[in-house]
Amino acid sequence: MARQSKSRRHEVILRRAQSDVTVRISELAEAFSVTAETIRRDLDELAMAGLLTRTYGGASMRSLNAEPGLEVRRQTLIDERRRIARAATALVDAGDVLMIDAGSTTVHFAEELAGFGSELTILTNCLPVARLLGHNELFDVILCPGKLRTTEDAVYGYETLDFLDRFHATKAFIGASGVSVEGVSDVDLRASWVKRRMIERAGQTVLMADASKFGENLFRTVCELESIDHLVTDRVPPETLAKPLAAKAVNVHVTMADLSQGIENTP
Repeated sequence: MARQSKSRRHEVILRRAQSDVTVRISELAEAFSVTAETIRRDLDELAMAGLLTRTYGGASMRSLNAEPGLEVRRQTLIDERRRIARAATALVDAGDVLMIDAGSTTVHFAEELAGFGSELTILTNCLPVARLLGHNELFDVILCPGKLRTTEDAVYGYETLDFLDRFHATKAFIGASGVSVEGVSDVDLRASWVKRRMIERAGQTVLMADASKFGENLFRTVCELESIDHLVTDRVPPETLAKPLAAKAVNVHVTMADLSQGIENTP
């Protein structure tokens, strides 16, 4: 394998850990044509981000129902998530009523959406999303009630779900921890409930997920693939996922490296 950038190495390492459960420093160093010390630093960074667990001589995949906090997750795959967020704003129309859930990618989405030049109504359970979008005087931003989880900077619970039941939205923008043939999944039970309720209350659902989520089946199923109208991602899904997405009429938008080119729809 030719030498690759650190971000690309991290992505491949995570993919290998997902399929093999554990990864070895010596094998990775040989595969990437880099030193063992470089791989140790890669694994240490991924472990600090909560994406892997360091073991003697390598690392293992994290638990199905454990995930690092929001601020830690925001420091990984930053360029990829920013491209996804920028591309997702192309799916927003003037006058839309949006539901936006909590997560690292949705915060990047809010950063990009903050400069949107038309009126929008936004309901969210995510404090950073509400703060970012609340500065735009054209937006009517509504923060859901609920029990605060400081690690996620968001509110959850029955109050949140009951509140969402009072509204209809034109589009829901959500993130997730996994996207596979079996559907969309997440590590957090309470977050899954909120995502599902937003999907139910919206006319269309836009899933924003980077390629590291492909093939992942996490603790809690959020929805089946047919509940998603648009998938915005940074790489073309593998054929094993692309075919089911096409069969369920999911519009897949692959971000392009040059942000000025917008998004590209896959066949």
